[in-house]
Amino acid sequence: MPNRSSTSLALNTILGLVLMVLFFIALLFVVRGVFILLMWTAPLLLIAALVIRPSVVTGHFRWIIQQLRQNTLYGIVLLLATVFGYMLVFPYLFIKALLVRKVDRLQAEYERQTQGELVDYEELDSKLFDEADDLAGTLPPADNQKRQGTNPYERLFD
Repeated sequence: MPNRSSTSLALNTILGLVLMVLFFIALLFVVRGVFILLMWTAPLLLIAALVIRPSVVTGHFRWIIQQLRQNTLYGIVLLLATVFGYMLVFPYLFIKALLVRKVDRLQAEYERQTQGELVDYEELDSKLFDEADDLAGTLPPADNQKRQGTNPYERLFD
């Protein structure tokens, strides 16, 4: 096996380091672009989350207030993280509002399938049934003796 020259090994190492630095610089520009995009769209996402499910946004801020009361230092850290990291918190709240709405719809659909839909009904006046009972009292009695002789199948089992 021939020995490799030290110049090609050093060249490969330098080339690998340069490619790695270029990759991380490109990654930095992509992440920076994403954060700039989030910085401008985050307020719109907060408004959309308030429209979709207001309880998600109010629940988040209630949770921060609760943490301020229980553990003041942790609550202050959460409040500062929400204020300075709004570009990550507001999209999180938007996605959470979408998921909660989807879960509620799926749960309502499941309940509708298992319990069935409610049917509209009309309440009938009870006087109609009282009149029907009075009419039943005026009907002539059934003549059972006539009927026994007319049906030939009734005499089969005698």
